[in-house]
Amino acid sequence: WELPPRLDRTYRRLAGERGMPVDLLLAIHRAIGFVPPEPDDLAGPDDVVIADLARIALDIGGSEDAIRRLFRVYADNLRRLALAEADLYIEQIERPSRSAGTSEPELMRRGAGVGRDMAPLVKATLAAIYERHRQHVWAQHSVETAEAVLERAGLYQRAERTPTICFVDLTGYTRLTEEQGDEAAARLASRLATLVDGVALRHGGRPVRWLGDGGMFLFPEATAAVRAALEMSEGAPAAGLPTTHIGIQSGPVVFQDGDVYGRTVNVASRIADLAEAGDVLTTEETMRQVEDEQIDWEGIGPAELQGVADPVTLHRASRHVSQP
Repeated sequence: WELPPRLDRTYRRLAGERGMPVDLLLAIHRAIGFVPPEPDDLAGPDDVVIADLARIALDIGGSEDAIRRLFRVYADNLRRLALAEADLYIEQIERPSRSAGTSEPELMRRGAGVGRDMAPLVKATLAAIYERHRQHVWAQHSVETAEAVLERAGLYQRAERTPTICFVDLTGYTRLTEEQGDEAAARLASRLATLVDGVALRHGGRPVRWLGDGGMFLFPEATAAVRAALEMSEGAPAAGLPTTHIGIQSGPVVFQDGDVYGRTVNVASRIADLAEAGDVLTTEETMRQVEDEQIDWEGIGPAELQGVADPVTLHRASRHVSQP
């Protein structure tokens, strides 16, 4: 590795220039997984970027503890990306080449060349993916804020029939990733996508976004969404997949660049988070829009949803079973 030269400033001086405790700057190193330097060690160019970001977080009211947590989240996820990248190369490229008789020096030279070619492209790709997700997260927040303002002003009116959002997630995906590895979990997620995409399309819905262990779907109305959700829930185990847990909510949404935003999206996502294995859950207001006598409902009761001010009353959908 060709590392950039150190600066002519120590960590203590850099922290002083940014008006922050040097202990915070050193603690960030620990948060991202490295041994913290000494206060009078010379800082590097990347330390300036880290210090500038921490300073902005302090300026907007972030606590030192929150800043350490933020950097830990950055590091944990980036470490997983680096490990997954290395695992893929070792399993798919290096190990088969070694079995075919390639020498260790040749493997090392080849790996160095691949690394040089890929590194700038990987960095640019990660930045592009991050920017897309960042735009989505803040667009969602902006739309929800606008909806709250309209509601407080008495200008937010509910339509009798609205689009319906459905979140479908695999149960235990994180545990599967830890036990079987990212590659095996990704294969399961791909099989789930194939299954539920087909179900959604048969019921007039369409996939909007995939999130690794599940997806978000848009349906024209509630009845189609619940019918599709029950079929997805039944189809996953039948296809040899883990069970799903599904959250559904009807309501107004905002469309932009192929994505969907709004409080309805947030509520459906939070309901899916609360759902247990095999559950298809929705709110009472959405349940009342469902017109299908072959669907039974079981009251779950009020629930607190993260990011939602008032409790919502949840109901579990199931297929009606005729009595003999």
